Amino acid sequence: MLRKQHGLGELELAILKTVWQFPGSTVQELTEILAKERACARTTILTVVQRLHSKGFLKRKKVDGVFRFSPTEDRGEVISRLIRQFVEKVLDGSAAPFVAYLANTKNLTEDQASQLQTIVEQLEKNEEGR
Repeated sequence: MLRKQHGLGELELAILKTVWQFPGSTVQELTEILAKERACARTTILTVVQRLHSKGFLKRKKVDGVFRFSPTEDRGEVISRLIRQFVEKVLDGSAAPFVAYLANTKNLTEDQASQLQTIVEQLEKNEEGR
């Protein structure tokens, strides 16, 4: 798919996160929600929403003369792809520096640490099965 070739900028990701949280939002609604976090003109939000639509991240449906935008993929799929792109492009395909960063992060909650432990255990099982 075409969207797999595209990364996401900071504002694009903020808008996409908002649409995941509030699917079916209009540009005006997105502008009002995002205004609580950052100063962006409605025209800027419109431009970025149109870009996300053209990249294939958003779909739109006209309801009562206004476009309502929804995500084309769930959050997990997009986040996984972005992490994979980061590992491939920035870390030359090695996830080890990323995992080392996570292991040394002091801000992890007990639940997040438990999730990481589960992932490590799954990786070990996958290795044993090879």
